[in-house]
Amino acid sequence: MEYFDIRKIPVSLWKNGAGETRELCCFPPATRDFNWRASIASIAGNGEFSAFPGVDRVITLLEGGEVTLDGGNAFHHTLKRFQPFRFSGEQMVRAQLSEGQMSMDLNIMTRRERCQAKVRVADRTFTTFGARGGMVLVLSGAWQLGDKLLTADQGASWQDEHHTIRLLKDEGKILYSAISWNPTWPLTAVSQVDDLSLAG
Repeated sequence: MEYFDIRKIPVSLWKNGAGETRELCCFPPATRDFNWRASIASIAGNGEFSAFPGVDRVITLLEGGEVTLDGGNAFHHTLKRFQPFRFSGEQMVRAQLSEGQMSMDLNIMTRRERCQAKVRVADRTFTTFGARGGMVLVLSGAWQLGDKLLTADQGASWQDEHHTIRLLKDEGKILYSAISWNPTWPLTAVSQVDDLSLAG
């Protein structure tokens, strides 16, 4: 288990000057040939996304104005806050900011032949099951994970095991991504049980 605070993560500026990225986690660590990775992107201007052949992406708007993604003939989609959107990394995509407002987004990337991600927002205590790895990012409220208290802009990532993420106040939101390995990937045993159990 690795914990993080996005306010303390180093920033990498985009080559086109239209934004910046904070890497939350990468498995295996520090490699371009990742199985999966999660990052926060701050988009400051209109521009093209980088292409990632063989990679699936799930993007979730966290803060700021709505962002319209123009994927040519493939799709034309406007990101809404806390509503994940999936697309292929090789797809050429242009981002258009709403009225020039900066936005902050969570990006989950998975190597298509190896694994896939499910991304959702939870508002109550839950336990993860059947996932090979995962990560959480607190959007609001106070949450208990392991021996850590997590509040807004804090989170954690892991590669195995199951975990209970407990809401400590009446209200709160947390973004959760579960990673499952594709059955065809060598040396992989994928559980078919649901990866999120919500407790009442």
